[in-house]
Amino acid sequence: MSVKNNNLGKFFGPCASYAGYVFIACGIFAASYSYLALTLLVPGFFMSFTYNGIIIDIDKKKLRPYTALFGIFKTGKWIDAGQFTRFNIIKATKKYTSYSRANVEFDMNVSDIELLLTNRNGTKKVIINKYHNFEDAHKEMDELHGIILPSVIPAITN
Repeated sequence: MSVKNNNLGKFFGPCASYAGYVFIACGIFAASYSYLALTLLVPGFFMSFTYNGIIIDIDKKKLRPYTALFGIFKTGKWIDAGQFTRFNIIKATKKYTSYSRANVEFDMNVSDIELLLTNRNGTKKVIINKYHNFEDAHKEMDELHGIILPSVIPAITN
């Protein structure tokens, strides 16, 4: 059985993930005063270690986009790859905003190159992987094109 497992990044943004690490540290430190402080560990681990990913079963031609809760428990349903008709490569920019105690806004823009699998009219999209450059995305698209969708012509969007 040939299976690929791609990690697509944190479920929460960088600020919430950092806050989770702070919860963990505060929970451990405050546990010396009260064991009730250990309750900070649960949301801390959840915020810090929850991530998104996708499992590609090449033999069965199925996909499973998932969210790994606490980094352990994977939730998501299997999708048949036959309902998708093409690959797209796009540049996606996500903007994360946080505020200081003085209500000063801090913005962080994160850009990735995403390889998507879409249906004919573009209503269903599944992210296959994220890259730092277009060359790596093209290489994996060519590799997966013949395996998952052998009768489909790849489409590229910049």
